[in-house]
Amino acid sequence: MVKKLLVFSFLLILSVVSLKAQRVQVVDTDGLPIAAVCVTNEKGALVGSTDHDGWLEDAKGVKHLFFSHVAFKPKDVNIDTIPSRCVVMQDENFQLAELEVKPKELLYVQTYYRCIYVCDEGPIYFRAGVVDNTYELAKKKISSKTRSVSRGMNGFMRFVLSTLVGHYIDEWARIDTATYYSRILKHVDKGNLFITEGPSGRRLVSDTISVLGYIDEDLQAGQRITNFDKWTYKDHLEATEAAAKEAKTGKKQKQKKEKYSDENNSNYEVYNIDENGNSRIDDLVMRQILASGHFKRTDQDYIILLETYTIGRDYIDKKEFKQTRKENEVEMDINELRQLEQNHHIPPLAPNLKAAVDELFKKELND
Repeated sequence: MVKKLLVFSFLLILSVVSLKAQRVQVVDTDGLPIAAVCVTNEKGALVGSTDHDGWLEDAKGVKHLFFSHVAFKPKDVNIDTIPSRCVVMQDENFQLAELEVKPKELLYVQTYYRCIYVCDEGPIYFRAGVVDNTYELAKKKISSKTRSVSRGMNGFMRFVLSTLVGHYIDEWARIDTATYYSRILKHVDKGNLFITEGPSGRRLVSDTISVLGYIDEDLQAGQRITNFDKWTYKDHLEATEAAAKEAKTGKKQKQKKEKYSDENNSNYEVYNIDENGNSRIDDLVMRQILASGHFKRTDQDYIILLETYTIGRDYIDKKEFKQTRKENEVEMDINELRQLEQNHHIPPLAPNLKAAVDELFKKELND
């Protein structure tokens, strides 16, 4: 009996060590943790995403991992060969071209985006396209038009996802007058969020419950990076409000029956800034929205990874914009999008995700 107990205890210790060994941290070349990294296996199937401290909590037994993030070069590693389970990702160094200010009525900003919907089986939906944004300087009004290509695991899925969420994806890829940085400051002014000094000049953004993101600002390099988990922040606010109502009324608040759980929604933005820390509407360099969670009905994890890059900007008049829009009204396919990525030095997808996306396009052609 004692011998069996010792063997059981030894196996239990081994299992705990094994579980701990599945934890991986992702950092940049300065050693700062990278949040909202999408982690997949060789087939492009989902493994997980990193939290604000750069930790992938469970590699799920996968040894060969692929790491994707809008601002860093894709990386694939065998985690058994990585010292201390720490993965270092290199900056992508995607930059905006210089912009000459002209006395014209419109600011034209062209953005490129790609969105990948990944679950336990791999990518099941891909959408990419170009957004022609105009900002009317006098009226401070934004208008946008999108050209896109999408594919799903089957034709029905492509139709459903494009119909239900396609226009939201297009909206997320447009320029915006309000940066996440400015939105964070508004909630700081209200007393709902707090900014504190963190490691190596990184400022941490927290509510009363936990750290929700960070701000990296480099005036010398002329850039500000903002990362913020708005869904967790929203959940915290709702929980706090519900607790306050329960305390006041003595009645337990009815909770909504959720079809899926939201674990992470990290909004990552890079903006150019001047010596005073200010930015214009056309200073968006890149944006990433990573939403991850769990579908309760199918018992599957999922990630929606949306990457947006600014690829062109200019001051134009309405006649020039009319001509530009006419020239841009063409059907696009995956090969034209890939060529556009090369022309504008847009970072390529990780090889495993690229191969999986290619399969989506081949599958629909064969069906």
